[in-house]
Amino acid sequence: MHAIQLFETGGPEVLQYVEVPDPSPAAGEVLVRMEAVGVAKPDFLVRSGRYRWMPPLPAIPGNEMSGRIEALGPGVDGLEIGQRVLVWGYSQGCYTELGAYPLDRIQPLPDGISFDAAVCIPNFLVAWALLFEVPGGPPPKRVYVNGAAGGVGTAVIQICNAKGIEVIGGASSAEKCAFISDIGADHTIDYSQEDVVDRLADITGGEGVSLFLDQIIGPDFTRNIKALAIFGTIVSFNALGGLPEQETFAAMRETFGNSPGIRCFSWHSYDQNPELAAPVMAAVLALMESAGIEPPLHDRLPLSDAARAHELLDARAILGKLVLIP
Repeated sequence: MHAIQLFETGGPEVLQYVEVPDPSPAAGEVLVRMEAVGVAKPDFLVRSGRYRWMPPLPAIPGNEMSGRIEALGPGVDGLEIGQRVLVWGYSQGCYTELGAYPLDRIQPLPDGISFDAAVCIPNFLVAWALLFEVPGGPPPKRVYVNGAAGGVGTAVIQICNAKGIEVIGGASSAEKCAFISDIGADHTIDYSQEDVVDRLADITGGEGVSLFLDQIIGPDFTRNIKALAIFGTIVSFNALGGLPEQETFAAMRETFGNSPGIRCFSWHSYDQNPELAAPVMAAVLALMESAGIEPPLHDRLPLSDAARAHELLDARAILGKLVLIP
């Protein structure tokens, strides 16, 4: 079989398409043949050696794969050969045609969710948690999300559409703003040209947003606090622009009459709490199937073109989800 292996960290060129022996499932493992693999930001962090949960090298990267069960290891019950499943769980090993994975990384798929859509489920899990599990306070009435043209951002937009929540998407170009408008953003902000806080004030009539989903942060982050409505919350799920220069708590006190909140979030919070993740997965699967959600796909590239996929990832050229196929 073929797989993508990483023998050293660096740029896309370190992703090597190699032939490796077919694996066999050990006790408690499931052998899955790949139909689709999702390309995601953690893959970049692993490839560049910056991931906090780095696997030992050499390694096969990849956090999310959909496919069919090829074999069951000893002690595995409740699953069948040929069954459609999602492999997920932030422990790598999915850039491969065939893989053996622990049972707790296997999620059976409803018939109404395609293999391509299935590898977007982890994005929807993060989006659901950002919207409904993490913020606290009243349910969100109006949401702003930056980086809205990516996997998590598009998932936030599609969930908000399905739940009747007003959603404002921020992106770094007119092209990306047009894309997120087409998939359902009620309003868009091109933050390469427009001031986000001022535009949010205009859009909301000065009321602000109840939830500000921020994967950028950056030196001027504390100004975003002024964009919050009463009991509004900022949830940071990355810090691609670096950390704030201003003292954050002092900035919160400037609008403390609104009771602003800030929370940092990582899906790894669920690593040791699978009982908390299970209802999120159930809610996402039910919503995707019942609402007929089809996540937007940027392209489908063969597994052998993984380096090209990472060139697009590095260039921030991906709109929606990029998928690798056998």
